[in-house]
Amino acid sequence: MTVIKPVEYRTQSIDSSFEAEQVQFKLWRNLSASEKELLLKRVTKRGAMLALAGIKGQFPTASKEIIRDYYIRKRLGDKWANLLSCLKYQGDLMIEDPIWLALELASILSSLDIMYYVGGSVASSLQGEVRLTQDLDLIANIENSQIQPLIRAMTDQFYISHTAVEEAVNRKTLSFNVIHLTTTEKADIFVMKDDEFSLSQMSRRVLHLGDRNKSFYICTPEDTILQKLLWFRTYNSESQKQWRDILGVLKLQKELLDFDYLRKWGKKLNLTELLVQALRESGSG
Repeated sequence: MTVIKPVEYRTQSIDSSFEAEQVQFKLWRNLSASEKELLLKRVTKRGAMLALAGIKGQFPTASKEIIRDYYIRKRLGDKWANLLSCLKYQGDLMIEDPIWLALELASILSSLDIMYYVGGSVASSLQGEVRLTQDLDLIANIENSQIQPLIRAMTDQFYISHTAVEEAVNRKTLSFNVIHLTTTEKADIFVMKDDEFSLSQMSRRVLHLGDRNKSFYICTPEDTILQKLLWFRTYNSESQKQWRDILGVLKLQKELLDFDYLRKWGKKLNLTELLVQALRESGSG
């Protein structure tokens, strides 16, 4: 059966044909949740391994400490490399991925009765087009009374700043960062706001059951779309990655989406114009 290209349809990249993209998304749509997760893990690990191999090739006689420092600078930037170097970590560098980090953090947060969900590009990769992502976005409902237990639970394995956590929980900043010391995998943890949309997102989170039946909570595809539309608008439409992620989720999920929910919150959040554009460019409008 031939699929006719909608007039305003936009492919994920300029060098992809409409017909090839239809085949690609059909293949992704047929993957199970665990198969899609494994695909994302392969993509992210491959990027990390290539970066590490390049550094080792450029500095063949460098010590493991120097290799680790160059790797962190390449992945996270000078700021984090300088900060982590002060910790004098002596262990070997291990390569992991954001899914592994999500499971580690999910275990810690759940043990402290902290509600959370995974969002950002990890969520959109599991729900739409898979792409390389440098870190993990996680939204958590952290109370003041949970700050000390959280820091105690993470200090041995992670870089975590007491000041940064306190400032985020007390609404002075939006988020804080944690970095796993052995793998240098980084997460941006956003403290949940108390507005109506944030409460809706947390209440609608779903359990993602992935490889080997390991699970963590993730935002719904509808909330992934809406949140990325908010980010796209906030940053003056500069992030084409965000727009591509939005179209990817719309194209993959298609009729599984709750369009009434999307339109309701699109109107409440003043996103109707952007949402309509995304629906048209994804072939959903």
